[in-house]
Amino acid sequence: MKIEQIENENIPQIRSMWEELNKLHGQLSTHFKEHFESFTFEERLRQFKNKDSFAVFVAKYESNIAGYCMASVNGKIGEIDSIFINPQHRNKKVGEALIVEAESWLKKKSIIKIHIFVAEGNESVFSFYNKQGYQQRFSVLEKKP
Repeated sequence: MKIEQIENENIPQIRSMWEELNKLHGQLSTHFKEHFESFTFEERLRQFKNKDSFAVFVAKYESNIAGYCMASVNGKIGEIDSIFINPQHRNKKVGEALIVEAESWLKKKSIIKIHIFVAEGNESVFSFYNKQGYQQRFSVLEKKP
């Protein structure tokens, strides 16, 4: 397995994986299904590219992408924005390797902490993040006016 940062023009290579993750979030969500159903890859990239700095890392087995991790910086705060591992590559340390690479990139940006926002309904990923040293600090509640 090889982890590499991809160039901006190659970010569309992760589109199908991002869409699969977004679909999963919609299926798992109790309260925000409509958001995920209408949320597009293009909209997510616009949000991502508005950050101070951003990077996308992919895990490759030969020429096949096994997973990706999107990371960004806003001010002094780093974020793991999105991570997805293809089902056939799960439980093979791919996610851990992507997190390590993203964290290394973030640390070079002189950040003071790293955030990960977990979509409502996807709390099963907490154990994965806990193993990487992340702890839950806040829960964000949302209401439309």
